[in-house]
Amino acid sequence: MNIDSILTNIAHIVCIVCIVCIVCIVCIVCIVCIVCIVCIIVLTLAPSTPIYPLKKVPGSPKVRLFLPVLAALGLLGLFVVSVFMIREHSLQKSRQQGDTHEVETIPDTAGVKPVRLAFHDFEWGSASDTATHLAMPGHCGKQSLRMSAGVPFSPGLWLQFKDLKQTGVSWIRVTGYVWFSCPPAEAKCSLVATCNHKGMNYKYMFVALEKENLKPRQWNRVSIDYRIPPAVDRDDVLQAYFWYRGGGELLVDDIEVSLFVMTK
Repeated sequence: MNIDSILTNIAHIVCIVCIVCIVCIVCIVCIVCIVCIVCIIVLTLAPSTPIYPLKKVPGSPKVRLFLPVLAALGLLGLFVVSVFMIREHSLQKSRQQGDTHEVETIPDTAGVKPVRLAFHDFEWGSASDTATHLAMPGHCGKQSLRMSAGVPFSPGLWLQFKDLKQTGVSWIRVTGYVWFSCPPAEAKCSLVATCNHKGMNYKYMFVALEKENLKPRQWNRVSIDYRIPPAVDRDDVLQAYFWYRGGGELLVDDIEVSLFVMTK
């Protein structure tokens, strides 16, 4: 048997395995749906039907009809909740910080004038007011934002695609400065850039700061480049922010989001 025959057989086996997996997934979904439909039909049968399962239940015909309807709705609700929990688990899993993270780099910005979309220096309010979650010192100014388990998300960018003026290929560059006193491995914070469609993230990218060899007790500059994908809907939202995942405290300051529209 020559190498071409071996490769052809391997390709056939891979195709068969993929088809079997797809068929199994479809069959499982269909079986669940069929079971729900059968249960609804059986439980909502008229009390005069010979196979009606609740003939011996005491009460008026209206009560005996109400019970199967309630049971059918309960089954449907259980199925919907199960599907929702599976989807949420998949979404949460996709947000977990793994051993690596995606990195993109804006190609050549020569001749491209960036447009500032957002900037937060936290010089408003007073650090003495605990409700503001501000702290001293700041990176360039006097104040910064104190992030903790109670304040896990920073301000950043929240912009709908319909308000984003872009032509051609567009990028954003998100920068900020962080300060912490704990060991770098315990500075569990991510700089996130993502798009959101009706509550669901897509092209979710991040920089895990605990893996960036940052220095404690000094201000560290961090950044992420993000190529803006085509929007699923014009009402989708482009977002960027810091997400603190630790149990202590971390200061962030001078968060800036700039838009780069590439003409070439």
